[in-house]
Amino acid sequence: MQNKKYQIFVSSTYEDLKDERKAIIENISTMGHLPVGMELFVASDDEQFEYIKRVIDNCDYYVLILGGRYGSVSPQTGKSYTQMEYEYAIEKKIPVLVFPFEDIKTLPNEKRDDDLKNINEFIEIASKDRMCRFWNTKDGLILSVVNSLHKIFEDKPQRGWIRPDEFDNTELLTEINSLRKRNQELEQQVKEYQNSLTKQIDNIADMDELFEIHFKSSYGHDYSYSSLQVTWNQIFSYIAPNLINALNALSFKYQIDCNFVNKIVNRGYSSVNLDDDDANTIKIQFLSQGLIRVYPANMVKGGVGEFIQLTEKGLQYLKQIKTVKTSKK
Repeated sequence: MQNKKYQIFVSSTYEDLKDERKAIIENISTMGHLPVGMELFVASDDEQFEYIKRVIDNCDYYVLILGGRYGSVSPQTGKSYTQMEYEYAIEKKIPVLVFPFEDIKTLPNEKRDDDLKNINEFIEIASKDRMCRFWNTKDGLILSVVNSLHKIFEDKPQRGWIRPDEFDNTELLTEINSLRKRNQELEQQVKEYQNSLTKQIDNIADMDELFEIHFKSSYGHDYSYSSLQVTWNQIFSYIAPNLINALNALSFKYQIDCNFVNKIVNRGYSSVNLDDDDANTIKIQFLSQGLIRVYPANMVKGGVGEFIQLTEKGLQYLKQIKTVKTSKK
């Protein structure tokens, strides 16, 4: 049996289900799959929702956890962003698993809406004609999600991610061979560009120099724009461990938002979104330093996309700055 890794989107409202989300994401990781949790980038406006749709496009399964809150509502649709996520997953024909709370009237006031009309209607819509399991404890929810995922993996296997040495689909060999030469040509072009860029730029910033990042943050419904000065070493040390295995360009940006900006700011934001220009500058800076490589490869859902991975130089530099040094003399 091929050792597939599936990318699984975990959707819910945030504040009332924070602990449940964390537990589900941890268990999906333990199963050896790739959870996509938006707890650090909660959909609370239509601009962010467009970003989340692109994330859902690259997922194999969609898990919806419902408690007693309906969630923030889009002024354009009159629906919550959680319901819009669910409907988009259905539209894209992504297999959906739904886990509603058994009796939301029993939830504490801070975990349920005063008016339960919208959430009850959403539960009725989401529960109809699909795999649905109700829950009333966190442990019960975890067990239901894990068991349901195992079952749907068997009943509705998706494309997923397969290690190259385990891939045995002869139908795609012709396509792979035809793309290999083109990929090699593009890799060579990127290498030549990187070498010429390094030669042409004599005053590239040292890794301990400061760079000002700009980001949009939110807490609940409140938004603000902020900036922060950090060193290139700080940025690299946070995101480089995630580049040991290649990430697509969208995931690279997501890792900067989640694994760097939100953690270093550490103000409990529900959403942090780095300015796109700053994200591109970070990528180009590390490319120019020879720490990462950028290359084209096949996407999960088809097509060719941009991928980013540490170079050997980048891996050695990561080891240098992240390894624990002995105190023995």
